[in-house]
Amino acid sequence: MKSTSNLAAVLLCVTVLLVVGCRKDSAKMESDPTSPQSASDAASVADVPASTRSTDRAPDADRSPPDPPADAAPESSAEPAPPAVAVDEPQLDPAELHQAALAALESGDSDRAFTFARQARSAAADDPQSAFLMARVLAERNRFPEAVKMLDDLLVELPDARLPIYGQTADWLVLQGRYDEAEKRYRAILKEVPDASMAQRTLAQLLLRRGRRLEAATYLRQLCQSGVVEPSNLRSLLRLAYPFAADAQSDDLEPIGPLGQARFEISQGGWEDALQTLKRADANDPDLDALVGRIQAQLHVQGQDNEALTRWAQSALPTPSDTSDYWFAIATHHADQGEHQEAVRCLCKAISHDPTDEASYRMMVRSFSALGLEDRAAEASRRAELIAKTHQIGEQMASDPDIDVDAVSRLAELLDQLKRPLEALAWRTVRVAMERSRGTLSAQDASQAIAKINRDRLQRLQSDLTDPTEAFNSFLCREHDGTNAER
Repeated sequence: MKSTSNLAAVLLCVTVLLVVGCRKDSAKMESDPTSPQSASDAASVADVPASTRSTDRAPDADRSPPDPPADAAPESSAEPAPPAVAVDEPQLDPAELHQAALAALESGDSDRAFTFARQARSAAADDPQSAFLMARVLAERNRFPEAVKMLDDLLVELPDARLPIYGQTADWLVLQGRYDEAEKRYRAILKEVPDASMAQRTLAQLLLRRGRRLEAATYLRQLCQSGVVEPSNLRSLLRLAYPFAADAQSDDLEPIGPLGQARFEISQGGWEDALQTLKRADANDPDLDALVGRIQAQLHVQGQDNEALTRWAQSALPTPSDTSDYWFAIATHHADQGEHQEAVRCLCKAISHDPTDEASYRMMVRSFSALGLEDRAAEASRRAELIAKTHQIGEQMASDPDIDVDAVSRLAELLDQLKRPLEALAWRTVRVAMERSRGTLSAQDASQAIAKINRDRLQRLQSDLTDPTEAFNSFLCREHDGTNAER
């Protein structure tokens, strides 16, 4: 059995092997002039689930037919033989083979990396470091199932390495399309290390792609609290019902499954297309049914198929209380029936879970006016206009990579008015990073600005002022929240 000191050394090397593949991605992120991390002193390097790959769509090569069965073992000869090491090259010991393989990986030469990794495995078959290295090389060659199995097998010997292993294998599972398994591993990491920002970010991205945007928002807001959120993540928080059109076309948000695909189609203006996508999917999924309701409500507001919303409301599936799609749709139905008191109750539930839902606030204006509550109608209208402006700026930012610095400032001010202070502070960090990268702000001034933003953020966290939405909505929703009421 390995001694404690040996195991510690192995764990350190394991982490290095998993982290080293992130260097190129990290360098790219740090060079991004719009990334708040490039200017923030809050960026963390201590995240446990270090990853060697992004969770983007699997590369084209991975969609080819699987390797023959004989290729199941990493050392199999079924794969075309990689270039052999020159005969006159000196024989390397395992540590030197590791370094040579890593260097080959960083240079993009996966064939040569495979040669060195296979030699290291042959020289030390029971060495965990060699197994980690071979898993990385296999993943680079799009042999993800073998890579995942190799690391999973190591968990028996190295249970203390489960968090970095979970982080890496979760990324590979996403690339294989095994999304449920990947999600479980990300959640396992966050259960043990709740503030692991890398796991928060990758899980949020996966949930966004799957169309579960309210769940994703939970993790994106946690990133705001940590001060390490990126502009693309911040834009997702501006509108939760569906993404901005340009963002939805990016590789990072490529839709997964019918819910993700439907929200993508809505972002492109294809409400009818989204409806057909959902109708072809599992009819027993309450989340899908809730989005059907939102679409029917939207089409009803536009004067199309007035009976469809009624039919949906009469047969709607029971749904979790945090499904804002459902509450908006059922509120629209109540308002159409003249039941404005009930409509307001449902709309209050909708905005409590999705404070970015412009449509719910506009529906509130109609119902409050019908109830003779003109002061509340005016306030709902004001908020709807503020939210609409944030959507407009977000859409512009998503479609134009040359972000207007003044637009960032206007957005932060709007978010302050909407009582979303952590988002506002995050966008101010983005502005500082942009000004620094464009040479309009000195390094000293940028450092001072970031320090002030971080002090403000920490002060809000310590004073429990981070989620003032409930108090913000209390004027509109008093006597209408229906917290203890049945549907």
